[in-house]
Amino acid sequence: MENIIDDTLMIGKESYPIKRCEIEQKKLLFFPENPRVYSVLNASDEKPSQEIIEKVMCKSDHVKQLKESIRSNGGLIDPIIVRDGDFVVLEGNSRLAAYRLLNRQDPIRWSKVSVILLPNDIPEAAVFALLGQYHIIGRKDWDPYEQAGYLYRTLKESNKSQELLASELGITSSYIKKLIDVYQYMIDKDDNHPNKWSYYEELLKNRGIKKAFEKHPELEDKIIDDIKNNRIKMAIDIRKLGDIGKLNDKLSNKILKDLAKGEEDLYSAYDIVESSGKMDNNFQLVSNFRKKISDENFFNKLLNDENLGDVEFELNKIKRIVSNLLKKIERSKK
Repeated sequence: MENIIDDTLMIGKESYPIKRCEIEQKKLLFFPENPRVYSVLNASDEKPSQEIIEKVMCKSDHVKQLKESIRSNGGLIDPIIVRDGDFVVLEGNSRLAAYRLLNRQDPIRWSKVSVILLPNDIPEAAVFALLGQYHIIGRKDWDPYEQAGYLYRTLKESNKSQELLASELGITSSYIKKLIDVYQYMIDKDDNHPNKWSYYEELLKNRGIKKAFEKHPELEDKIIDDIKNNRIKMAIDIRKLGDIGKLNDKLSNKILKDLAKGEEDLYSAYDIVESSGKMDNNFQLVSNFRKKISDENFFNKLLNDENLGDVEFELNKIKRIVSNLLKKIERSKK
């Protein structure tokens, strides 16, 4: 280790002694619980080896782009966070992979990497809180599937409750529950693939779909089979099923039965109901808009939108329009 500077780091409400220094990157180990690796390998239980992790990470487009960014900056802007003793990289696995790629090209120039060295006896709860601060409540560069996978494995291995994990992270237990429910559903349906997350998330949260499945239980297996076999083109198309299910009339019930039996696919079923004119109602339009902007994922993405100011301007315009519409509705009732 070189250029050692003693310092402290706040994790949650605790302050931990750390060392800022440089260390040979070949001594560092990838974090076996890295959700990004799990998502690429589609592994829910078995921990991958260091060789597999490095191979997977180095193939990532994200890591290749990061490699060029590090090269152009002459090194890291943010140090890698490492646990002393075993030298496991708790935060910065993509950066380590990028350094491995750079080291292959120039072993001398890229032999050492800047790190923050945490105590070797740092509690697992602190490690969990640290990663949560970075990837679940912070910059959120883990996507929902990766967040869910990490929380799922943490719950399984630690025997902690969802409420306790939520408290340690400073987020709501309902948010954790939503992630875990979708992840568990994907495992139960034997379709635990990252690119299918949005499909199953929509499937579980859509009330119209819930109604359709309650009335036609056989429909659930048919829709899941369609998702598995890529017969539903995009995750957003799942909402078509919810729109049909919300109608709950004679036509929609017949179409749902036909869909369950395979006599119609999702798209033809939706076209039949839509052509009947039953989809064209103001209540549905306003209801869908409300659900969209009140969705927690929409809100989280909104906060990170680079055009947030423009969005705020449009929302204020919508606020004024809604206010005027409500006044006109009130006058029309008199």
